[in-house]
Amino acid sequence: MYNSVAVLCQTIFVHSAQTLSNKEESMTLTELLRIGDEVTFKVDPETRNHTDTYKHVPDGTKGVVCGFYDAVIYEPRVPVLVHQPGVYHTKGSVSVWLADGRIIRGDYAVEMVDKDEEARRDIAMRDERGILIRARVRLGDLPETKFWEQDKVRVRFPHDDSVREMTIAIINYHNLHERRTDDSPMPLYEVAYLDGGTTFADEAQIELIERGNVWKHYHSEPLVFADLKEEAAFFTLIGETAEVANPTTGLFSWTKDEILSAVKNGTVHGFTTSRMPFSTSVFINARRFKDAALGKRVAQATLEGFGLEATAASL
Repeated sequence: MYNSVAVLCQTIFVHSAQTLSNKEESMTLTELLRIGDEVTFKVDPETRNHTDTYKHVPDGTKGVVCGFYDAVIYEPRVPVLVHQPGVYHTKGSVSVWLADGRIIRGDYAVEMVDKDEEARRDIAMRDERGILIRARVRLGDLPETKFWEQDKVRVRFPHDDSVREMTIAIINYHNLHERRTDDSPMPLYEVAYLDGGTTFADEAQIELIERGNVWKHYHSEPLVFADLKEEAAFFTLIGETAEVANPTTGLFSWTKDEILSAVKNGTVHGFTTSRMPFSTSVFINARRFKDAALGKRVAQATLEGFGLEATAASL
């Protein structure tokens, strides 16, 4: 159905949508809670089976929020979703005071008693797209690492002494300085096979073949792309696009006809599609590139992909 450059980042945004959806369910209440709020415990059975924290805290136990743990979040260079790359401080899991004097880590095992106030805060803390506005303080840049996302590397696997050419997919900053029980370092990198799939590797296993476009972009070196689709996908990944609301509805979802009309009149340059978990519905999101010249090339390719002619407005 969608056979053009317009659907340049479908996999990326499906993954992002799933990630945000999963986080939203577990993180929202933490953001809404304040010291002094009354909460009640409702612990997932699987959680009870894997920890003794709630052994003497039956469901229905009431308590009062008395504090929050600190959490450090590493926002990666790719994909850029909301915040720019860096290290951020935010509210971690909640600490709950019980009437018998115990202080229990609530994590995500509590519910707010005042549901009306919870609903009011939830509405007040969301932006026009419905995304929760989380209070974060930027602490600094990402820690230095030897390899960056999209670097082409050679990885040696000690279990069979095989060597493979791969790319750096993800940097697990939380594993920095972490050790296994045998005192070996926790793997810092998630590396991708050229034919798909990923595995983990630590720095000692990896040898650089060639820097990828992420490193080149941040070091002002020339970027290399196989085609326009790869170029557009890269700049979408690093946050160089803006999502555009549908002027008809004020929402961020579009129909195919609406999006193509918007590309023709120059309102947007292209679009991405995504599916939410366990749903067959396709969501179309409009994108406008910050680089106008790139945006016009994407717009032209988008229209051509649907057998439409570019207009003066779109170019």
